[in-house]
Amino acid sequence: MKYLQQLMQNLEKEAGSHTHDIFNYALPQSWNLFGFSKTRTLRNKEILVNPYDFYLYSFQHLFYDAKGKMKKAVPLATTGWLKKACIYSVHIRSLAAWDHDRDDSLKENLYGLKDNGTFLKAILLLPFYQRMGINTILLHQPFALGKTEKAHDYAQKECVVDFQSIDEELKDPLVPQMSALEQCIAFIEACHHLGFHVILEYCPGKISIDHIYQKEHPEFFYWIKKEALSSYHAPISYGLPQNTLPFSYSLKDFYRSDDVKTHISQFVFADDACDKVIAPAFSDQINASLPIDSDATYFRFYTDFHLHVPSELQKTSAPFLTQDTIRCDLHPAKKPNSDLWNALNENISWYQSELDIDGIYLEKPYLLPEKLQKEMARNAKKQKKGFVMIAEDTVHENSELWKRKGFDAISGNSAYEETQIKDYKFHTFAYQLRGNACPMFAASEFYDSRRCSCLEDGKTLTNMLSIMNLFLPNGIPMYMNGIESYEVQPLQLSEYGDQSYLTSLPKEDRRYFRQPYVDRYYYNYTSSDLNVLPSLMEKANQIRKEYIDVMHKGQCCIPIWFDSPRDAGIGFTYMKEDKALMVICNTNVHESVHLHIHTENMWKELPFTYNSILQIYSTNDPYIHDVYLDQAQNIPLDFEPGEIKFIELKTESSS
Repeated sequence: MKYLQQLMQNLEKEAGSHTHDIFNYALPQSWNLFGFSKTRTLRNKEILVNPYDFYLYSFQHLFYDAKGKMKKAVPLATTGWLKKACIYSVHIRSLAAWDHDRDDSLKENLYGLKDNGTFLKAILLLPFYQRMGINTILLHQPFALGKTEKAHDYAQKECVVDFQSIDEELKDPLVPQMSALEQCIAFIEACHHLGFHVILEYCPGKISIDHIYQKEHPEFFYWIKKEALSSYHAPISYGLPQNTLPFSYSLKDFYRSDDVKTHISQFVFADDACDKVIAPAFSDQINASLPIDSDATYFRFYTDFHLHVPSELQKTSAPFLTQDTIRCDLHPAKKPNSDLWNALNENISWYQSELDIDGIYLEKPYLLPEKLQKEMARNAKKQKKGFVMIAEDTVHENSELWKRKGFDAISGNSAYEETQIKDYKFHTFAYQLRGNACPMFAASEFYDSRRCSCLEDGKTLTNMLSIMNLFLPNGIPMYMNGIESYEVQPLQLSEYGDQSYLTSLPKEDRRYFRQPYVDRYYYNYTSSDLNVLPSLMEKANQIRKEYIDVMHKGQCCIPIWFDSPRDAGIGFTYMKEDKALMVICNTNVHESVHLHIHTENMWKELPFTYNSILQIYSTNDPYIHDVYLDQAQNIPLDFEPGEIKFIELKTESSS
């Protein structure tokens, strides 16, 4: 806890120096988790405080007991913890952002402090996530980002300029003595002290076009003639359909295209003396009809050409960036760019030794060679016991492949499937999970998707999916920034997404058309609904803890069936030796339904004879009720829209 204690000492010193300063520093009442009393309350659910006194008081109550001694740290499991994880996705820049000086801007602050999120302010919100049952933080790109040529405040989070340099934007001037790196470590130490594991997002496949490696290692990149930049575009192959994936069968037609040949002629060797620039990135799909990504580029992972490049081009061309060379997971060459591979592996070792993280979320792994993917997993797990590797992959059938590569879980496709309730895609996802080769995220939304709350009956839908995701077999519940305040603006909408979601907020809202992961943005911490979902999750997670040990064991899970596959019901029974839990969900968020719960298969598999059946909780009714069987020993129940019921069967000895 070296850096956390250092943060506390420096904050105490700074508070003493600013005790008589006058501040009109505003923050949401909801941030006052420990009852700081020296406040002035505003009508809009904000309070005015001396920030030094407020944060010092809050952290003292969070980390120290009444005698001034640091509280004991919550023990962290070193094995098997990922299957018990409940993950919250953290993007520091927006997570703890607020217009503290009330000047209608998050860019400058009248007090020389910061309105954007910082590590120090993010520590303050950790108890709020604890209450929700969160036990794992997924930390998105805290590293320095390159400049952006787009109409945003920040480059997209993949555009890292230095994999070992923490962004100075995230350093809080409340403790000026500590560097951005030291404050980052203090945040991770705070997470560990409170019982959170920390997983770090790592995206070495797509990086900033200004990446520092170019200074010492120009051979890591693809270069084009400087004069070619103005006309540079993703090459078009008119013989192929739009959005063609670069599989082998498409490449012959691709290389026949005159536009592709012109594109290739623009490239030069890294050591060429002519004026040159790094080639900007574009989509990994052929004929995607998308503009180039002027902020980003890709690494050159091999020093030779792969076999699909025509022989005449291999003899005459400089290394060039096209759809097939982007996808070196599909089309590897033979000679690895060894220094680059070593550097990317070394970054993970640095994260383990310097930041003390507990896992890596590998974003866009399809942009990496398969051999490098395996190397990363193998080397990372040698360094730290219980270290986990998660791959971003939306194709659940690939889970067996990633397991063989040494990965522990994949992101999965739930964020794009679950909200399609009317098409029964949530049903399909939920029931398929049980047979998956490795766990997958169970999430109603993702950083590049639309927000769940912006859809029809969005709050009911968000509540239903958020709670049900806690109880899916082989699923790892994962929640995005702002879900608790029912945010509707997408975090960083994919170019393939429906752009109408960017206008989910009304025009009069200052955040209209803005995206939290690329724009200065604050979440609605003054929302009157702020405690609704956390309260539901708090109770649901208490129940989940009792059954978490059996939820990932296939033999302990019995799927629940209804009268018809078209019924608006999803359910599972989790069995222990002397009791069992039935979790049943009405997926219709618009209407009440009557569900007839079939129990034939459950009675055959229960390892005990039940003595009582009680509804112990419902998302619409917190009271305990008796549950009755019909003449066929099945359970008929009425559900409110989106309601989830928890029914427990017990033996006399467990009652």
